[in-house]
Amino acid sequence: MKSLAVVVAFLFITALLSGPIALALAHKRVLTRKGRLIRRSFVTMFALWGTMNGVQFTLANIPIFARLIGIMSIATSALALKKEFGRNSFSEVEEKSVED
Repeated sequence: MKSLAVVVAFLFITALLSGPIALALAHKRVLTRKGRLIRRSFVTMFALWGTMNGVQFTLANIPIFARLIGIMSIATSALALKKEFGRNSFSEVEEKSVED
């Protein structure tokens, strides 16, 4: 039973932190092409993990607090993906190529 509690605690912590971490990474400005690729891969990884955990907690038959954690995880992960891959995310690449 102790190992099950550890697994559940790990899932809750990652559901709480993966969305905000992805959002924080999405707000960082990186100028190099390699840096953008690395940042986007980490944002995608954290957002995907947060979305999967959030959906799991939202759809499970558990108390409302855990469902709210799931909804928050989905929302912050979606916000991070929108910030990173949204309509204006490629504008800094276009602006840089126009200036050169």
